[in-house]
Amino acid sequence: MATCGFGAFVATLLILVASLAATIVAILTDHWYSVETDGVFSESEKRENTYSFGLWRRCYDHQPPSLSANGQLSNKGRDCMTIYEDLIPSSETNMTSDEKLVMNLSRSYICLALVNAVATLATILTLLCGAWPGDCNRMRKVSLYACALVIQVFAMLTSIASGVCFIAARDVETDDLHLYHGLDTEYSWSFMVHWIGAGLAVLAGFILMGMLRWSHEDVGVLNPNYYNM
Repeated sequence: MATCGFGAFVATLLILVASLAATIVAILTDHWYSVETDGVFSESEKRENTYSFGLWRRCYDHQPPSLSANGQLSNKGRDCMTIYEDLIPSSETNMTSDEKLVMNLSRSYICLALVNAVATLATILTLLCGAWPGDCNRMRKVSLYACALVIQVFAMLTSIASGVCFIAARDVETDDLHLYHGLDTEYSWSFMVHWIGAGLAVLAGFILMGMLRWSHEDVGVLNPNYYNM
Protein backbone atom coordinates (compact mmCIF):
# COMPACT_ATOMS: atom_id res chain seq x y z
CA MET A 1 0.00 0.00 0.00
CA ALA A 2 3.01 2.29 0.17
CA THR A 3 2.68 3.27 -3.49
CA CYS A 4 -0.92 4.29 -2.91
CA GLY A 5 0.13 7.12 -0.63
CA PHE A 6 -1.48 5.19 2.21
CA GLY A 7 -0.56 7.73 4.88
CA ALA A 8 -2.07 10.65 2.96
CA PHE A 9 -5.12 8.55 2.13
CA VAL A 10 -5.79 7.66 5.78
CA ALA A 11 -5.07 11.23 6.92
CA THR A 12 -7.57 12.57 4.39
CA LEU A 13 -10.23 10.14 5.58
CA LEU A 14 -9.65 11.09 9.22
CA ILE A 15 -9.82 14.81 8.41
CA LEU A 16 -13.03 14.28 6.44
CA VAL A 17 -14.59 12.31 9.30
CA ALA A 18 -13.61 15.09 11.73
CA SER A 19 -15.08 17.69 9.36
CA LEU A 20 -18.33 15.73 9.09
CA ALA A 21 -18.51 15.30 12.87
CA ALA A 22 -17.98 19.04 13.41
CA THR A 23 -20.67 19.85 10.85
CA ILE A 24 -23.17 17.49 12.48
CA VAL A 25 -22.44 18.90 15.94
CA ALA A 26 -22.95 22.44 14.64
CA ILE A 27 -26.21 21.53 12.90
CA LEU A 28 -27.68 19.82 15.97
CA THR A 29 -26.69 22.33 18.65
CA ASP A 30 -28.29 25.64 19.57
CA HIS A 31 -25.33 27.95 20.18
CA TRP A 32 -24.66 29.63 16.85
CA TYR A 33 -25.58 33.07 18.19
CA SER A 34 -25.98 34.32 21.76
CA VAL A 35 -27.95 37.32 22.98
CA GLU A 36 -27.63 38.81 26.47
CA THR A 37 -28.89 41.91 28.25
CA ASP A 38 -26.59 44.89 28.57
CA GLY A 39 -27.32 47.55 31.17
CA VAL A 40 -30.26 47.94 33.52
CA PHE A 41 -33.18 45.66 32.72
CA SER A 42 -36.01 44.26 34.77
CA GLU A 43 -35.95 40.55 35.58
CA SER A 44 -38.65 39.80 33.00
CA GLU A 45 -36.73 41.72 30.32
CA LYS A 46 -33.56 39.81 31.14
CA ARG A 47 -35.40 36.52 30.77
CA GLU A 48 -36.88 37.64 27.44
CA ASN A 49 -33.55 38.79 26.05
CA THR A 50 -31.09 36.17 27.27
CA TYR A 51 -31.00 33.30 24.83
CA SER A 52 -29.04 31.53 22.14
CA PHE A 53 -30.16 29.94 18.90
CA GLY A 54 -28.99 27.61 16.18
CA LEU A 55 -30.55 26.37 12.97
CA TRP A 56 -33.66 24.87 14.53
CA ARG A 57 -34.31 26.20 18.04
CA ARG A 58 -34.03 29.24 20.29
CA CYS A 59 -33.13 28.39 23.88
CA TYR A 60 -33.58 30.65 26.91
CA ASP A 61 -31.57 30.45 30.11
CA HIS A 62 -34.80 30.99 32.03
CA GLN A 63 -38.37 30.71 30.81
CA PRO A 64 -39.54 34.15 29.60
CA PRO A 65 -42.94 35.34 30.85
CA SER A 66 -44.32 35.86 27.34
CA LEU A 67 -43.88 32.16 26.54
CA SER A 68 -44.64 30.63 29.92
CA ALA A 69 -48.24 29.71 29.24
CA ASN A 70 -48.48 28.97 25.52
CA GLY A 71 -46.81 25.57 25.50
CA GLN A 72 -44.20 26.50 22.89
CA LEU A 73 -41.23 25.63 25.06
CA SER A 74 -39.67 22.21 25.48
CA ASN A 75 -37.37 21.75 28.47
CA LYS A 76 -34.22 19.85 27.48
CA GLY A 77 -31.89 21.27 30.09
CA ARG A 78 -32.96 24.73 28.90
CA ASP A 79 -36.27 26.25 27.82
CA CYS A 80 -36.28 25.97 24.04
CA MET A 81 -38.68 26.67 21.20
CA THR A 82 -38.46 25.68 17.56
CA ILE A 83 -37.83 28.49 15.08
CA TYR A 84 -37.59 26.75 11.72
CA GLU A 85 -41.39 27.04 11.25
CA ASP A 86 -40.87 30.80 10.91
CA LEU A 87 -39.09 30.13 7.61
CA ILE A 88 -42.33 28.80 6.09
CA PRO A 89 -44.76 31.72 6.56
CA SER A 90 -48.34 31.41 5.35
CA SER A 91 -48.02 34.82 3.70
CA GLU A 92 -45.15 37.18 2.92
CA THR A 93 -47.29 40.18 1.99
CA ASN A 94 -46.83 41.91 5.36
CA MET A 95 -43.08 41.35 5.49
CA THR A 96 -40.60 44.11 4.75
CA SER A 97 -37.81 43.58 2.24
CA ASP A 98 -35.29 43.22 5.08
CA GLU A 99 -37.42 40.59 6.81
CA LYS A 100 -37.72 38.66 3.55
CA LEU A 101 -33.96 38.89 3.09
CA VAL A 102 -33.32 37.47 6.57
CA MET A 103 -35.80 34.68 5.92
CA ASN A 104 -34.17 33.75 2.60
CA LEU A 105 -30.69 33.91 4.10
CA SER A 106 -31.86 31.68 6.95
CA ARG A 107 -33.27 29.16 4.52
CA SER A 108 -30.00 29.28 2.62
CA TYR A 109 -27.64 28.65 5.53
CA ILE A 110 -29.76 25.75 6.80
CA CYS A 111 -29.95 24.09 3.38
CA LEU A 112 -26.27 24.71 2.67
CA ALA A 113 -25.21 23.23 6.02
CA LEU A 114 -27.25 20.09 5.33
CA VAL A 115 -25.91 19.79 1.78
CA ASN A 116 -22.38 20.23 3.13
CA ALA A 117 -22.85 17.29 5.50
CA VAL A 118 -24.21 15.10 2.69
CA ALA A 119 -21.39 16.10 0.31
CA THR A 120 -18.71 15.40 2.92
CA LEU A 121 -20.23 11.99 3.57
CA ALA A 122 -20.27 11.38 -0.19
CA THR A 123 -16.55 12.20 -0.39
CA ILE A 124 -15.80 9.72 2.39
CA LEU A 125 -17.85 6.98 0.74
CA THR A 126 -16.24 7.70 -2.63
CA LEU A 127 -12.77 7.22 -1.18
CA LEU A 128 -13.72 4.10 0.75
CA CYS A 129 -15.61 2.44 -2.10
CA GLY A 130 -13.05 3.47 -4.73
CA ALA A 131 -10.14 2.08 -2.69
CA TRP A 132 -11.84 -1.25 -1.96
CA PRO A 133 -10.40 -3.90 -1.62
CA GLY A 134 -7.15 -1.98 -1.05
CA ASP A 135 -5.14 -3.41 -3.94
CA CYS A 136 -2.70 -0.73 -5.15
CA ASN A 137 -2.18 -2.44 -8.48
CA ARG A 138 -5.87 -2.26 -9.32
CA MET A 139 -6.80 1.07 -7.77
CA ARG A 140 -7.56 3.72 -10.38
CA LYS A 141 -6.03 6.45 -8.28
CA VAL A 142 -6.34 9.35 -10.69
CA SER A 143 -10.05 8.87 -11.36
CA LEU A 144 -10.72 8.08 -7.68
CA TYR A 145 -9.01 11.20 -6.36
CA ALA A 146 -10.47 13.36 -9.12
CA CYS A 147 -14.04 12.29 -8.28
CA ALA A 148 -13.44 12.74 -4.56
CA LEU A 149 -11.91 16.18 -5.14
CA VAL A 150 -14.87 17.39 -7.21
CA ILE A 151 -17.30 16.36 -4.47
CA GLN A 152 -15.09 17.82 -1.76
CA VAL A 153 -14.79 21.18 -3.51
CA PHE A 154 -18.60 21.30 -3.57
CA ALA A 155 -18.65 20.45 0.16
CA MET A 156 -16.11 23.20 0.88
CA LEU A 157 -18.09 25.83 -1.02
CA THR A 158 -21.41 24.94 0.65
CA SER A 159 -19.81 24.98 4.09
CA ILE A 160 -18.27 28.41 3.58
CA ALA A 161 -21.44 29.76 1.95
CA SER A 162 -23.53 28.55 4.90
CA GLY A 163 -21.38 30.45 7.38
CA VAL A 164 -21.37 33.59 5.22
CA CYS A 165 -25.17 33.51 4.88
CA PHE A 166 -25.53 33.19 8.66
CA ILE A 167 -23.29 36.22 9.21
CA ALA A 168 -25.20 38.20 6.57
CA ALA A 169 -28.54 37.39 8.21
CA ARG A 170 -27.31 38.58 11.60
CA ASP A 171 -25.90 41.78 10.06
CA VAL A 172 -29.27 42.60 8.49
CA GLU A 173 -31.04 41.95 11.80
CA THR A 174 -28.55 44.16 13.64
CA ASP A 175 -28.00 47.04 11.21
CA ASP A 176 -31.33 47.27 9.38
CA LEU A 177 -33.98 45.67 11.61
CA HIS A 178 -32.33 46.77 14.90
CA LEU A 179 -33.47 43.59 16.64
CA TYR A 180 -30.63 43.61 19.16
CA HIS A 181 -30.55 47.28 20.12
CA GLY A 182 -29.10 47.64 23.62
CA LEU A 183 -28.19 43.96 23.82
CA ASP A 184 -24.88 42.11 23.81
CA THR A 185 -24.58 39.67 20.94
CA GLU A 186 -21.84 37.28 19.86
CA TYR A 187 -21.27 34.29 17.64
CA SER A 188 -21.15 31.29 19.93
CA TRP A 189 -19.38 27.94 20.01
CA SER A 190 -21.66 26.04 17.59
CA PHE A 191 -20.84 28.63 14.93
CA MET A 192 -17.13 28.22 15.66
CA VAL A 193 -17.47 24.44 15.36
CA HIS A 194 -19.09 24.96 11.97
CA TRP A 195 -16.07 26.96 10.80
CA ILE A 196 -13.69 24.35 12.20
CA GLY A 197 -15.52 21.83 10.03
CA ALA A 198 -15.18 24.18 7.06
CA GLY A 199 -11.45 24.60 7.70
CA LEU A 200 -10.97 20.84 7.88
CA ALA A 201 -12.91 20.49 4.62
CA VAL A 202 -10.54 22.95 2.94
CA LEU A 203 -7.52 21.09 4.34
CA ALA A 204 -8.87 17.78 3.04
CA GLY A 205 -9.42 19.38 -0.35
CA PHE A 206 -5.80 20.54 -0.57
CA ILE A 207 -4.54 17.08 0.41
CA LEU A 208 -6.74 15.52 -2.27
CA MET A 209 -5.30 17.95 -4.81
CA GLY A 210 -1.80 16.86 -3.83
CA MET A 211 -2.73 13.19 -3.99
CA LEU A 212 -4.25 13.69 -7.44
CA ARG A 213 -1.11 15.39 -8.69
CA TRP A 214 1.20 12.74 -7.22
CA SER A 215 -0.85 9.85 -8.55
CA HIS A 216 -1.01 11.44 -12.01
CA GLU A 217 2.77 11.80 -12.08
CA ASP A 218 3.15 8.18 -10.94
CA VAL A 219 1.00 6.75 -13.75
CA GLY A 220 3.67 6.85 -16.45
CA VAL A 221 6.51 5.85 -14.11
CA LEU A 222 4.93 3.02 -12.12
CA ASN A 223 2.30 1.63 -14.47
CA PRO A 224 2.32 2.61 -18.17
CA ASN A 225 -0.79 0.45 -18.73
CA TYR A 226 -2.77 2.22 -15.98
CA TYR A 227 -5.50 3.56 -18.27
CA ASN A 228 -5.91 0.17 -19.99
CA MET A 229 -6.79 -1.65 -16.78
